[in-house]
Amino acid sequence: MVMLAISLLIFAAIIAFSLSLVNNVKSQLGVDSAFKAVEEIKEASDFIYVHGHPSKIRRNVRIPSGIDNMTISGNIIKLSIMTGNSYTDIYDISKANITATDAVNFVCLNGVCREGNYIFNMESMESPPGYDVNITHG
Repeated sequence: MVMLAISLLIFAAIIAFSLSLVNNVKSQLGVDSAFKAVEEIKEASDFIYVHGHPSKIRRNVRIPSGIDNMTISGNIIKLSIMTGNSYTDIYDISKANITATDAVNFVCLNGVCREGNYIFNMESMESPPGYDVNITHG
C-alpha cells in the first residue's frame, strides 16, 4: 500500500511538471508569433519608406491570441501580449513615420484584439500629410 502511494505521488509530480512545461511552451509560442507579426509590419513599412511614393504592397500578418493592445503610431509598432499573469510588450522601430488607425481599429475592435490572419495594405503617402506610410486592412 505504501509503494502504491509513493508511485502515485511520483506520477502526480511528473504530471504537474509536464503541465507546467506545456503552459510555458504555449506562452513562448505566443510571444514568438507576436514578434514575427511586428517584424513583418516593420519590414514592409521600411520597404515602402525606402522605395517612396507611389509604392504599395499587401502583407498577410498573423496576429496571435492573447494580444491585449496593438499600437502602430509614429515609427513604433507594438503588440502587448499576455504571458501568464503579466503582459509582455513586443515592439520594433521603423524607419518610416506610420499611420495605421484603420488597421488597428479593425484588429482590435472596441478594445478587444482578435487573433487571426489579416491582410494589410501598406502604401506610401505624399509628403503633406506628415506620414510616410499608411496601413489599412485589406
